[in-house]
Amino acid sequence: MAVIAAIGLGLAGGAALGSRAEAVTAPPLSIPQALAAPPGDTPGGVDLDEDGRTDLAWPLTLGQRGEDAYGSGAFGASRDGGRRRHNGLDLVAPVGAPIRAPLSGIVTRVGQAYAGDAELQFVEITSPTTRYSARVFYVGPSHAPGAQVTAGEIIGQAQDLGRRYASGMTNHVHVEFADRRGAVLDPLAVLPASPRSSKS
Repeated sequence: MAVIAAIGLGLAGGAALGSRAEAVTAPPLSIPQALAAPPGDTPGGVDLDEDGRTDLAWPLTLGQRGEDAYGSGAFGASRDGGRRRHNGLDLVAPVGAPIRAPLSGIVTRVGQAYAGDAELQFVEITSPTTRYSARVFYVGPSHAPGAQVTAGEIIGQAQDLGRRYASGMTNHVHVEFADRRGAVLDPLAVLPASPRSSKS
């Protein structure tokens, strides 16, 4: 019964997040109590349904990409001279660093981050429990579509952005979350704890 209640609480928290996620220009949301890491969980992950397995985790915790020649890695940051907003969060990732699944679920897609560029890829994971999906860009994947992964499990290695962004972009992975309706969510409002920010 506790497991069912925990899942319900997690879904309620997700519904609340989804209803507030439409405005990507809003400041980062605080983490709702339903998604806050309970005492005793590892710093990088949280078990929402109390089944002993991590449901949400940071892909890595070296900090958020700060300002560089290409702008800020923050969620909602301006892109293309203000014509669009950054729909994810960029996390500093040295080339070859192991990248972990931010969400437990099924690998639903592995694809090209940019059309016509087979070198840079992304991994998409969908949770059958919460129906959230997460995409992690600039990852050389170690899992194929259909694989089941647990949050915190290594899903690949950080790729080198230097060739595409030669003017000095901090190497990173880009993390996006969406709710069951496809509304973009602020990763800082979904993940259980915030890594320190980085200026590099």
